[in-house]
Amino acid sequence: MTDITDLLSAWRERTDRVERLGQLFVIGCGKSGTTWLRYMLSGHPQIVVEGEGSFAWRLLPHFFQAIEAFNKHQQKGQPPVTHFAADDALVMARRLIDTQFARYVEHARQSGRDISNLRWVGDKTPQHTIAIPLLSTLYPESRFVHIMRDPRDVAVSGWFHDGKGSGRTFEQFIHHYMNEVWPLQVGSARRDGPTLGAKRYFELRYEDLLEAEAAIVARILEFLEVDASPAAVEQCRAAGSFKRLSGGRERGDEDATNFYRKGVAGDWRRHIPIDLAQQCCDRIAGLMRDAGYDPDCAEVAAAAS
Repeated sequence: MTDITDLLSAWRERTDRVERLGQLFVIGCGKSGTTWLRYMLSGHPQIVVEGEGSFAWRLLPHFFQAIEAFNKHQQKGQPPVTHFAADDALVMARRLIDTQFARYVEHARQSGRDISNLRWVGDKTPQHTIAIPLLSTLYPESRFVHIMRDPRDVAVSGWFHDGKGSGRTFEQFIHHYMNEVWPLQVGSARRDGPTLGAKRYFELRYEDLLEAEAAIVARILEFLEVDASPAAVEQCRAAGSFKRLSGGRERGDEDATNFYRKGVAGDWRRHIPIDLAQQCCDRIAGLMRDAGYDPDCAEVAAAAS
């Protein structure tokens, strides 16, 4: 029979290690390059990033509901001393995530990583774009790296990833992703992230990372205050290379059935009719411009031809 005392002792040792590290959250609307970024950062000897823990997306909502349901039951005749306070719930929520972070570190160790010089433990969950305030409350010193991508390309990538089984037509899915998913996630991150300050929130675009990968990776490493030497940057780039992740293909060599389908920018022009793309872009034109994207679809398509 398992000795709970031994389990608790081992748990404390693992989570105490997490307390000594910085916590990192890699976020971005789904199909914006979060997985690519996760692998690159986790290729650095001072960083471990896993995914997707879905802490604030799945785990904590259920946890807080359980606490609320328990307290509601206890209020039926039981004294307040038997209730959980809001502060209790926050502390327990953090320890739940600490437990997962500890598993990330342990997994890295078991995979042969030298964790003696580890500086950051991180999680990549795209939907955490809408949970920055909660995660920042739980981890006041944590940092967030937010990657954005042209919503037209995001929608097309989403369609090939799981849109065909969504029950929506192609047109319905493009509308859904461009006018509901993208503005909610990107808008939330761009609203809440900057309030943390430049020391804790870093924003980049997928397209810029494609064009200047080494320079931007170096900037992210500097943001995280880890080794940003050319050798460290190249180590990250190798860990996140499209060829490695896709099983040998070069960027632009398409496999529509693969998670890493094509890895290029502007592919939406091959799939979304201009009138449909423009209709969707008109509804999010302000946010697109703020994020550095031209919502004039005909102009963008002409410039690329």
